[in-house]
Amino acid sequence: MTSPREWWRRAAAAAKDKGSLCMTRMASVRHHHHCPRRGGREVDATVIRATSHDERSVDYKSAGRVFAWARAAPTSFLDPLMWSLAHRAARTHSWAVALKSLLLAHGLLLCSEDAPPAARLGRLPFDLSDFRDRSSSSGFSTFIRAYFRFLDHRSQFSAHNKPVKGATFSTSPAAKPGDEEDTESDADLAELERLQTLLDLLLQVRPYADGMEVGLVLEAMDCVMIEILEVYSSICNGVAHFLVDILGHDSSKPVHHRRSEARRRRGEIEMRVLRRASAQSSQLSAYLDLCRTLGVISPAEIPAVQSIPDEDIADLEQLLLGGVPKEEQEEKELGRAESRSGTVITERWVVFDEVEERHFGNPILSQPPERSRPSSSRVPAEDPGRAGVPLSYTNLIELI
Repeated sequence: MTSPREWWRRAAAAAKDKGSLCMTRMASVRHHHHCPRRGGREVDATVIRATSHDERSVDYKSAGRVFAWARAAPTSFLDPLMWSLAHRAARTHSWAVALKSLLLAHGLLLCSEDAPPAARLGRLPFDLSDFRDRSSSSGFSTFIRAYFRFLDHRSQFSAHNKPVKGATFSTSPAAKPGDEEDTESDADLAELERLQTLLDLLLQVRPYADGMEVGLVLEAMDCVMIEILEVYSSICNGVAHFLVDILGHDSSKPVHHRRSEARRRRGEIEMRVLRRASAQSSQLSAYLDLCRTLGVISPAEIPAVQSIPDEDIADLEQLLLGGVPKEEQEEKELGRAESRSGTVITERWVVFDEVEERHFGNPILSQPPERSRPSSSRVPAEDPGRAGVPLSYTNLIELI
C-alpha cells in the first residue's frame, strides 16, 4: 500500500512535469516572432515527457519519437534535441529525470556516430558532475555522476571523430618504412590507452547503495554493459595485435640507434598497457558477477574473462626491454607449452570467442538506417508506442 508521503511525492512530480509543459507552450508563443530557438515546442515537450519525474515508469512513446527524429533527419534534429535535453538536465535535482536524460543523451550519441559528419554532436552541453538529489539515497546521485563522467568522456571522442564502436588498428607494419611504422605503432598505443580509460569509467557505473535494484538503474546498466563488451573486445584485439608484432619481430637484425630508442620507448608504453589490461580483466570479472547477481545478464550469456599470467608478462617485459633473442624466446615458449596444457599468450588473450558470431551492439543501430529527410518545420510522424507503462529495463535500449 502506498504511504501518504509517497503519494504526495508522486503528485508533486506529476505537477512539476505539467508545469514544465505549460511553461514550454508559453515560451513558444512568447518567442515565436522575437528570437530564434534551438528547438521547437513539440521537441521540447517530447523531451519533457521522455524525462518525467516518475521513478517507476518510462514514457516509451516519447523516447521512441526522440530516437526516430534523430535517425530520420539527423541534420535537422540531433542538435535541437540535445540542447533541449541539456536545458532539462541542467535544471533538475531529481535522480529519475537526470538518469532518463543521460539515457536519452547516450542514445543520441549513438545516433550521432552514424550521422553525416556535419550533423554529428560534440561534447555534452550540460554538466552533471556535481549532481545531488537530497530527497533520495546518495547512491543514486553517485550513480548519476559516474554515468555522466563516462558519457562526457565518450562525447569528447565523438567531437574529434574518433569512434568508440569498432575501433580499428593498423595491420602488421613489417613491410612499411621505419618512420611510417613508428607513427602507426604510436597511434595504435594511444588508441589502446584511450579505450582503457573509457573502460575504467564504464566499470564505475554501478549501484553504490542498497535498494538501487530498480528498473531505471538496471536499464542504464544494460546500456553500459553493451558499451563494456564492445570496448573490451576492441582492447583485446589491440593487445593481440601488438603482441603479434612483438613476438614476430626479428631482434637479431641490426637496428639504427634512433629507432632502437623509439622501440624501447614504445616497449615501455606497451608494458604499461599490458599491465593495465591485466588489472582490468580482474575488475571486469567482478563487474560481470555483480551484473549476474542483479539480473542484468544471465550466467550463460558471457564467457569467463581470462587474464595474461604474470610470468608471461614478465617474459614479454624481458623481451621488450631486456633484448632477449628471438630464438631463446621461442624455445622458452615451446618448453612452457609442453609442460602445461595452456596456450600461447596471444591465443589466451582472445577472451570473447563469440565476438565474430555475435554482435553486442545496440540492436536498433544494426538495422539499415532510415533515409534522411530534408530540413523542415514538420516533425516525422509519431510511431505507435506505450506511454507511462511500468518499466522493463530491456525496452528503452531497443528504441535507440
